[in-house]
Parts: sequence; C-alpha cells; structure tokens
Amino acid sequence: MIILNLITIMQFFLSIEYSYSFRRFKHTQFNYYKALDSVSFRSAANLPSYDIYVAGESITILIPTSVVDLSDIFNWKVVNLKKDRLMFVHKNKPQILINRTTIRPMKLKPGTNPLTGPIIVFSDNEALHVPTIINPNLTEPFPKWNYIELLYFDDEDEEVSVIRSLPMLANDDWKFIKEWKMMDYIHFDDKLYLLIKRSIWNEKTASVTQEISIIRLCLDKGSELISSAIEIRYNRPEFQNNQITQAIFICLSYYIPEKIFLLITHKTLNQTLIHKRYFFNDFVSLFDKTGKEYASGANNYTLMRYHLRSEVRSCQNTTFKSCSSNENIVPSVELNFTQIWDYHFIFADGMSDLTGLEYAYDHTQNETHFCHQRIGYGYKQICIEIDKNFNQDDSIQNVEVFFFGYPFYWLYLSYNNVRLNESRRCGQYKYSGLPCYKNDEKSKDDIQLHYYFNHRPFGFFHVTKDTNRAFRTLLDHCVDYVSCNYCMMYGQNMDCIWSNSRCEIRKDQNVTQTVNYCFKITSISPLMFNSSSPETLTIELDKPLELKVPKDYYVIKAGPHNHCTNIKPNHNGLIFNCSMRLSESGKFKISVSLQNDRYADAISMSALSAEKVDIVAPEVEHEYSSIIILLFLGSLLISFLLIVYSRYKKQQFKKRSTYYSYKNKRKFSNSKKQREYFETTSAITRVKAQILPSKMNTTNETTIETRPSSKPWTSVSSSYYTR
Repeated sequence: MIILNLITIMQFFLSIEYSYSFRRFKHTQFNYYKALDSVSFRSAANLPSYDIYVAGESITILIPTSVVDLSDIFNWKVVNLKKDRLMFVHKNKPQILINRTTIRPMKLKPGTNPLTGPIIVFSDNEALHVPTIINPNLTEPFPKWNYIELLYFDDEDEEVSVIRSLPMLANDDWKFIKEWKMMDYIHFDDKLYLLIKRSIWNEKTASVTQEISIIRLCLDKGSELISSAIEIRYNRPEFQNNQITQAIFICLSYYIPEKIFLLITHKTLNQTLIHKRYFFNDFVSLFDKTGKEYASGANNYTLMRYHLRSEVRSCQNTTFKSCSSNENIVPSVELNFTQIWDYHFIFADGMSDLTGLEYAYDHTQNETHFCHQRIGYGYKQICIEIDKNFNQDDSIQNVEVFFFGYPFYWLYLSYNNVRLNESRRCGQYKYSGLPCYKNDEKSKDDIQLHYYFNHRPFGFFHVTKDTNRAFRTLLDHCVDYVSCNYCMMYGQNMDCIWSNSRCEIRKDQNVTQTVNYCFKITSISPLMFNSSSPETLTIELDKPLELKVPKDYYVIKAGPHNHCTNIKPNHNGLIFNCSMRLSESGKFKISVSLQNDRYADAISMSALSAEKVDIVAPEVEHEYSSIIILLFLGSLLISFLLIVYSRYKKQQFKKRSTYYSYKNKRKFSNSKKQREYFETTSAITRVKAQILPSKMNTTNETTIETRPSSKPWTSVSSSYYTR
C-alpha cells in the first residue's frame, strides 16, 4: 500500500507543469484596492527625499530637483526599486534614472508597440499595460494593436518587451473598434478588475455602440493572468446619447463584503456634465457566474471576440474552473445595473455637505442656492456671489477617489472646477455624509489642482507647475484606532503608538515592542502534555482579545512546532480553549498572537507566557523498522526529486528562451504548461527607509489636521519651499 501511494504521489508531482511568473506580493493597507501614486514625500523637512512604492515594498531615495521637477516626479509610475537603476513610465514614455543623476529613455524591443495607456505595476519588473485605441475612421493599424499587454522592463538592457498579451481577436478587428480605453481599475483578494470604455461599430445596423466593460483577471495566475479574463458589460441609453468623459470605481470597504459601484460622468449635447452612480448586486460573484453560464451554453452568454464583431454565436457546453486558462477565449455577457442614481457636486464657499456616496440624493438640495463667495465675519457675513445647480457646470472635472481597507474606514474624494480654478477634498467616514472643504491655496504661484496622496506621513498635497513648490495637508488618523491592538497592528504605517490609553503619533522612529504590549497571559493549564493526557489547553488573558477586522486570526502554539487548533475564545475574549497538537518534545512557553496576512504592512501582536508547558510527543512504534522504511522511501524521494528538477530546468530553459526571444514571443500561451494555476509564496520585506541628508535650503508649507471621528477638523499651518 505504501509503495502504491508513493507511486501515485510521484505521478501527481510529475504531472505538474511550471511557468515563469512574477512573484506573489501583498499591497499595503493604503494600496490594497488601488496603488495610485508611486512617489510621495518622506519628510516635511527634506523635500527632495522621496518614498518610492512598488508592489507592497518601498524605499527612500534622494533625487535633487535639478534632476527632476516636483511636478514631474509625482506623476512617475515606478516599476522597480533599484536606486541606481530606477525604471518608470512618465507621459507614456518608459525611462530609467541612472545613479539618481541621469534620466535616459528606454528602448522598445522589436514587436513592442509604443505605450499609449495606463500601466498597473506588479513585482519583478512587470506591469500590465492597457493600450488606448482611438480609431474613429476604422482604418487598419500598423503595427496591430493589443487590447491588454503584460510588459517586462529590463533595467540592464534598458529595454521594454511584451511577454503576454490579448491581441486582436481577428485580423480585421480594426473594422469594428473605434475606441478602447481603460478608465480605472481596482484590485483585491488576488483579483484585478479593469474598467474599460469602448465604442463598437455595428456593420449590420450601421451604428456605434458606446459601452462599459469590466474585465476580471486573476493575479494568482502570475504571468498567465491575461488568459484568465472574463468580462461583464453594460449598455445604457444614456451611454449612446451622451459622451462618457470619466468612469471610476467606488469601493466602500466598511461593508462586508465591500460595496462596489461606478461613478460615471456624461457630457450631454449641450456640453453640460451629468454624474451618475451605477450599482451592482454582489459584484464579485458576477464573473464566476458568467464563466459558469458560458460553459453551460446558456443563452445571451458569448465570447468577447464575437461581441466586438456584433456576431451572434451559440456556446458549446464545456467545463468551467474559476481562474482557469482559456487562451484568448474571454467569456462575455451583457448585464443590467441594479440601481442608478444621480450625484451632484457643489462648489460652495468654505465647507459643503454632500450626500454619502452610497445613499439616494436629496433632490430638494439641488434647488438650493449656494453661496460661493462671502465678505465679513461671523453673523455679519454677506453673500456677494450666488450660484445654483452646480451639477450642470461643465467645468467640474477630474473626480478622483482614495479608499482604504479595514480597519481604516475612510474614503477620500477630490474634484476640480476649472472655471473657478478651485478644488475640493472630501472625506467620508463609514456610513456618514461627505463633507467637502475648499482648497484656499489656489492663488499661490502656479499650483496645480490635482491632489496627490502621501503615504507616510499620511496626507495629501499639491505641487506647482514650474517653481518646485509643494503644499501639503497632513492628517492625524491615529485617533481613529480605539484599541491598543489595532493601533499597533495597523497604525505603524502612520507612525502611531498606543500610549496613555490612546493612539497617538509617536515622536521617535524606534521599533516598538509588540510582545506583551497590548495584552498578557495570566495563566495556562495544564502544564504537562503527553499522549495519554487531555489535549485541551486553557489560556487566560488580562485583557479581551477579539476578532473585529476581517482576515484577522489567532495563532496559539508552544514552541515552533506544537500548534493549537480549534481555538475557541469565551464570550468576552479573556479565556481561550484549544486542542494542542504534539509534534516536538520539550519545555516551551505558550504564545498567543493576533495576525492579519492581508496587508504587507500589518504587524502581529502577541503575548508570551511566563510559565512553560512540558510536552512529551508520542514516540513512533517499531522505531527500527520505521527507520528502514524511511531510508528506502528517502532514496526513492531523492530519485524522484532529481527527475522533477531536471524536468523543471528543461522547461524553464525553454520558457526563458521564449521569454527573451522576439521570434518565439507568444501572444497567448498555446501550451498546456501555462494553463495551470501558479501559486507560490514570497515574504514581503518592509524596507526601513533611511532619509539621506540634503544640502538644499528648504522652508516648509504644511497643514496638520487632526480629525477625531466625531469632531470637526482643526489645522495649524507652516510653509516650506524647495528650489
């Protein structure tokens, strides 16, 4: 029986195929749903010192403003973290920064089209590119376009190449595609969702259809993620009558599961802008349902290649597995939104209260006159300019949203008014409204309206176009963490520390204690475990330890190998019972940990018992016979591993040859070797940033805002300036 089982195991492992893939990574809390800005300020006192963020990791680097202006560097999309060979994309041009002093353009490998659209950065120098296709006259392009591309940036050869793509689905796709453009994206739980606006020419009806498509890709597929594509699409009457100028995802992370919907801006024939919200019912489940219905041959389910050509084809029954590789077979279905609501943006003087993003709008508020400019103070204020119905103002543009995961419940939204040369920053906490605040810095120099997000210290900032000035608003959200555990676990990225029974910004940058800091073990029982004793371990803590955040979990163990399973806390979280699994003999302290593996920057909090438990692990019977069997199995295992290794090296050699060879470059994987899941684990190492000294003269312009959950914001200002 042992030999038969061993043969079965060997056959299983020999059947495993290998594919090259970017390393699995986890994003930080502030980038879990969307990694918007690669570059941010590291210190208010030293402006040319920047934090660079890529796929869950960051470095701090000093780049003089003589090399790159502030207005440029904050628009970089950085691809790697090599300080001496930093690659990035700026204005669709791949470039490389050499030794922090010289910027050079990067070459495009033969067969790689110029970049025309946004990129989404992964690890290992790879990034997803969604080309922007504008083909109003339906002319044949040269070279032929790709709809989606996975790019590799080579810092040694200073070259960019396409390693996977979703190409034209037929040679004459150009006869039907007038526009293809990614408007936004969102990622979580190893899935990436692309929001695409496209215009399709229907030859039979001689008409153009403007529609919204959402394409899901599975990040755990690695470099084969494009082959896992499934799309859902939406076609509304207002999409045909108006031009879609902007479409973004809204994600409210304080709902379980997350509430996700779209905010779409339409430009009408009379050139006014209308903003609407489009809601889904259980957004995440729509994609697997599409794949299953397509596989079952259900009506109305088709392939993207047929839909783009307005062809009606029936689907054949097949099998479906979530995130399986389907080459360029992209299941597609047209769905309806569950709810559609208008939204109205207001430019009132000072603060204006808007409806919470998930709530129905109070239309009576749209008839109210809003005071845009006042004179005087207090009760003697007089309104000298009145505006009405700001929603129809065609200068309201560039709506952008920053949203963060548990337990950070804030959502930030910004929008601009080009006519008034003003911008607003709004913040919504949990289920509240959306108060918006006027930016009073519009008259300073040539300041740009766009808000940039600053990772650490947390906040937002504007930059000037030509004078290398920056204006920042720093936000103190440590006060939002009401317990020691969450202050320490999730507040580290904002320099929070639990002190004097409250969460506050720490003054020093030293690593804080995480063991026996927030809770301690007061007693454990029993103190002896063996094969004949009860396996239940009882632990009592001095403070409650409860799971309040999704993906939080407990870890209880004695030493490195004796783990506790079936962990059950009592009603108040003070007493824990679990089943001790005995694997290693010895005397060990008991450790209790609260952990969360969702974010790259979350730390674990733990407690260690003062007493030790004595563990006698069960001995193996017939020890001598077991050793003989183990030696025999070991020799077979070594032989098996050598076979697997030789197969792996041979396949990797072929893939690497394909990977770096233009002649053999594939548009999609046509081999079964790339049709399996790729799963690996990789530890995300947080890089401790070191701020390099600067010899530049700087002055500061910073606003510090402290916002408790229920109190208005307060601010204190100073200024800084960099030449």
